[in-house]
Amino acid sequence: MSSKTSFFSTRFWLATGAFYGMTAVILSSFTSHLPDQYFIDNGREMARIADTILFIHSVALIAVSILQKIWQPSIHLNIIGCAFNIGLWLFCGAVFYTALTGSHPPVPLAPMGGSTLIITWLYLTIAAFLIKDRHNH
Repeated sequence: MSSKTSFFSTRFWLATGAFYGMTAVILSSFTSHLPDQYFIDNGREMARIADTILFIHSVALIAVSILQKIWQPSIHLNIIGCAFNIGLWLFCGAVFYTALTGSHPPVPLAPMGGSTLIITWLYLTIAAFLIKDRHNH
């Protein structure tokens, strides 16, 4: 799969990581400045955890973009990028929702998202040995 013809190009992962970085800063500002009545008990701390996870993974997605340039084109990196996205939406979305509303989504989205993120990090660990460098065949 050529990164030139793939929708999931280096630019896509860079833009996704940058967007999540920006979103993390915005949400951090809201989390820091919203009055207490907007949060459930301990909700502000929950939101800060979700925000931290979002920011860390924004950097991880930028790393996926860089790895697309360093390593040979690989479906593995696109799967990793997509899985990070899914995990972030499920985990961070559910945690922010609970922090603000006090109710949990009807399905356990945060645990599913957290598990997805963990498995994706494991996949990246394995991919580090599966994908060849562009220059060292």
